[in-house]
Amino acid sequence: MRYLLQPGESLETVAARFGVRLSELRAANPVLPDGRAYPGMIIKVPGYNQPSLPAEGYITYVIQPGDTLSSIARRFNLDLSRIIAQNPQITNPDVIWSGQIIYLIYLGY
Repeated sequence: MRYLLQPGESLETVAARFGVRLSELRAANPVLPDGRAYPGMIIKVPGYNQPSLPAEGYITYVIQPGDTLSSIARRFNLDLSRIIAQNPQITNPDVIWSGQIIYLIYLGY
């Protein structure tokens, strides 16, 4: 899985969030500068796949305070209706919360 590193996160917090060993996370990302990851980087998280998502071509995004699905769609230049369709765990697109994980599929755009 690909994951967009959020402000305040480190490889350690990502490893804990997805239940992978830190050593496995580092091994999956051998080109990190100084062995560190920074907000905005897209990193690989090994062993964490969603069967309904393509193996490649998506990133995982953690909702930040003040985010709306519309603002996320604009930020990533994605179609709002596709974001909603690709995230069936969102039962009401007007109700999302900080820390919620959504998937942004960017292949085929």
